[in-house]
Amino acid sequence: MLKLYLIGTVCSFLGALILTPVSIRLAHRFGAVDTLDPRKIHTSIKPRWGGIGILSGFFLGLSVLWFFFPDFGHLLKFKQAIIHKKEVLFTLRLSEQFAGILAGTLLLFILGLIDDRRPVKAGMKFLLQIIAAYIAMIYGVRIYGLSITGVEFYAHFPLWLMQIVTVLWLVGMSNAVNLIDGLDGLAGGIVAIVAGSFLAVTLVQVQGHSALFDHQMSLAGLIAASLLGGVLGFLVFNTYPARVFMGDSGSLSMGFLIGCIAVIGTFKTTIMAVLFVPFLLVAFPVTDMTLAFGRRLLKKQNPFAPDRSHLHHRLLDAGWSQREVVLLVYVVTLVLALVSLTMVGMKR
Repeated sequence: MLKLYLIGTVCSFLGALILTPVSIRLAHRFGAVDTLDPRKIHTSIKPRWGGIGILSGFFLGLSVLWFFFPDFGHLLKFKQAIIHKKEVLFTLRLSEQFAGILAGTLLLFILGLIDDRRPVKAGMKFLLQIIAAYIAMIYGVRIYGLSITGVEFYAHFPLWLMQIVTVLWLVGMSNAVNLIDGLDGLAGGIVAIVAGSFLAVTLVQVQGHSALFDHQMSLAGLIAASLLGGVLGFLVFNTYPARVFMGDSGSLSMGFLIGCIAVIGTFKTTIMAVLFVPFLLVAFPVTDMTLAFGRRLLKKQNPFAPDRSHLHHRLLDAGWSQREVVLLVYVVTLVLALVSLTMVGMKR
């Protein structure tokens, strides 16, 4: 699998590197630009369709693996019945799980493309995010229950609770990355660190736990590798001073992908496993999202309405430069990633 991880990363990187300039031209041609606003940091009009470059690279990397490497196709043929108390809940097919993830990602990508050009109402955006999450969940991206680390305890969620927890997680991750996208290279760099960390998790985990666990870990690793390459190729054009922004097309879809990777591959599919260690990786954007939503609700504002009170805005107002703020967030995310990897190593 190591060869496939490397090839997926390199092909996605080259694809994004080549196609991001195309996305810049398309954004200018169709008017998908970020105009000047007192809330905004930038001082000139910037194209917002950088998500085209990221997702094009991402899908290119996966396509190369699909068409030229039989091992990838063999991986997707895996299927296994999910059993609880001797009752078959459903049959998980990796090909369907993979298709569900891609379908949800494409839905949010298209939503973002439209919103980057002409704002979509918050209620409609939220509804489509729920639909995307539900699509992935139907095809096997599910948080099945609650476990407590270090204690022999496991509680299986009833269907209705499993659906609520899974959808909230995927929608929350999509919005977490979207809300942190406020400085050049900030969201892209965080996603690159998180995707790279998830990829590292798949490499340090011991194989042989179970066929289901091993195959899902491998699929999560390949998705993370392709995402990592796509984001790195985009960052060539997005670091300060940025030539292009990822826009909602990039931030919503990447947040969704990170959420899916955490569910299917990090530590099996229990809520403590899915949320605890991955939360360390995304602690900054999730914390910022939570504070932003809470602040807006207390002010009786739309929780999805933009403002200039995010953590990175406050640091800028305190006299930090854009580069200093971005570097600080990178360092914090890297430290939390190392803590996460250490915890994985202790579980080996």
